[in-house]
Amino acid sequence: MSANPPGPLPASAATPFGPRLQGRDVLRAILLGLALFLIGDLVIGELAAGVETPGGRINYNLAYWAVWSFAWLAAIWLVFVRQRGLSFADLGYLVPEPRWAAWGVFAGFAAFPAAFGLAIYLRQLLGSESATDLRQYYGGTDFTILQAFVLLLYGGFLVPIAEELVFRGLLFRWIRQRMDFPAAALISAAIFAAAHGRPVQIVLTGLLGLLMAWLYEKSRTLVPAILMHQTYNSLGLMMQFAYVWFVPAQSG
Repeated sequence: MSANPPGPLPASAATPFGPRLQGRDVLRAILLGLALFLIGDLVIGELAAGVETPGGRINYNLAYWAVWSFAWLAAIWLVFVRQRGLSFADLGYLVPEPRWAAWGVFAGFAAFPAAFGLAIYLRQLLGSESATDLRQYYGGTDFTILQAFVLLLYGGFLVPIAEELVFRGLLFRWIRQRMDFPAAALISAAIFAAAHGRPVQIVLTGLLGLLMAWLYEKSRTLVPAILMHQTYNSLGLMMQFAYVWFVPAQSG
């Protein structure tokens, strides 16, 4: 095995969306991100073992989201920035035209009520998914404004950046440089959906993934998709916070 690390991609590798990504680099970044996340999750799991207080649960959730975000950002930085010599701008994180930034925010606001209604319909149709106990998840009345702010910082701001860099900036882009848009959007959206687990979430995130791929395709920058993702996540989190704080718990 060569002792020399991989060099930067040649300028002649320019393709749609910038320098041509290599499949081995994308795979290395994904595997490294998963490894970093699993290690971090094991660590916080050990630290939180036996902690059953509401404050302990919310602190575990905060740590979980932080590990999820930083694991992907670290993996992308190590593989593509440090080893391949690319910048985050090369990976799609470019300043968009104002109209595309506005479209990203608008898409987030428009998608949220549509997804909310579709989720209700799908839960009734499938009859197999129970609602999350939000009061237990967030610690009930012990849930503070400061904790909500930090959760919003991670879940509403940082997680969308990390996930868009992975699912659109790497996966969609790598496929798009080899296939036409419909195939690339469908495949990357399917992978994005599969990463979100439960049946209802799979459907919703798959549809959202298609829309965010379209925003990236048309604007040629990840920022509109990131803004859509951030807007959507933030609205969902704020609705959950409002439920925990203001909707009376049912007794009996």
